[in-house]
Amino acid sequence: MMKTLKIVLTSVTTIAVLVGGDESRIGTSGGNQVLVPVGARGIALAGSERVYSSGLESIYWNPAGLARSQSPTVIASSMDLFNDVGVNYFGASGNFDKLGMLGVTVKSIDMGDIPVTTVEDMDGLGGGTFKPTLTTMGLTYANSFSDRAFFGVTGKIVYESIPRATASAYALDIGVQYTGVAGVDGLGLALVLNNLGTDMHYSGSGLTSQATSGDGISDFLNREASYDKLPSTYNMALSYNVAGAILGMTYTSHNFSYDELNMGGEYTLNDMFHVRAGVTTPMLEEDSANDGETLYSMNFGAGLKYSLYGVNLVVDYTMRNQSDSFNTSNVFSLGLVF
Repeated sequence: MMKTLKIVLTSVTTIAVLVGGDESRIGTSGGNQVLVPVGARGIALAGSERVYSSGLESIYWNPAGLARSQSPTVIASSMDLFNDVGVNYFGASGNFDKLGMLGVTVKSIDMGDIPVTTVEDMDGLGGGTFKPTLTTMGLTYANSFSDRAFFGVTGKIVYESIPRATASAYALDIGVQYTGVAGVDGLGLALVLNNLGTDMHYSGSGLTSQATSGDGISDFLNREASYDKLPSTYNMALSYNVAGAILGMTYTSHNFSYDELNMGGEYTLNDMFHVRAGVTTPMLEEDSANDGETLYSMNFGAGLKYSLYGVNLVVDYTMRNQSDSFNTSNVFSLGLVF
């Protein structure tokens, strides 16, 4: 088992080198909905804790964490981003004994009503509206190498649509968790690769228009949309679990943006009450256009786990603060552990 674990760790690190990128490619990726986080706990910790994360909420941050939860679980989460834009997340998992854990998740982004604009009505005063569809559906398999090592893989479909045009891609998330690093109890390591997959490419009748040539001949022309790669990330995390507290730090390498350093902590009292905080800081390049600016996000959260009629009810809340503008969003998660 340990030999297999070493092979997995080496493979994840090798692939990470291949997906590396820089911030000069910002804005050139497709399917960026995959970067929108879910789950109140993980958001409160700013994605810093990927070693001891467990259950369905862990799937977004590290699919290996699903193997830590041996009980059937259901989770629902909601987050408001800004204005009338929100994110909804739902998942269910089951234990199949030695075969491991299986989980199904769906993330949907509600963009609200958008006015329909045309060449004749550029301000959208005609009254028509539409709603884009932004959905990510995933199937996760997770199991353990030993009582200290876990792995997980998520296969997902990334789907987007606007009136008369759609795009989709297939992607993989691969993650491992390992505790007892260097023989130190409570010290853990996690490696995660997210969004390795096919390109996003829009097609449909919405890309077709009618045009008339100079000699009066009318014809239909199809505009070919670009093929855009998904925004892949490589995450290397260290966490330390001691006396009811978990301290986490994650380095995130983006292939279409600047890298990030995430730090956070969680304190648990009586395995019932949780208090959390986390901060994300971009690691700007020397010649970055944002060099000299203060760019960060800071989050705070709390949670409660309560046994009700033999079922553990988990309620989490997070206040997410973006940069120094004091714009906040609220995240709620409700989970049932059977």
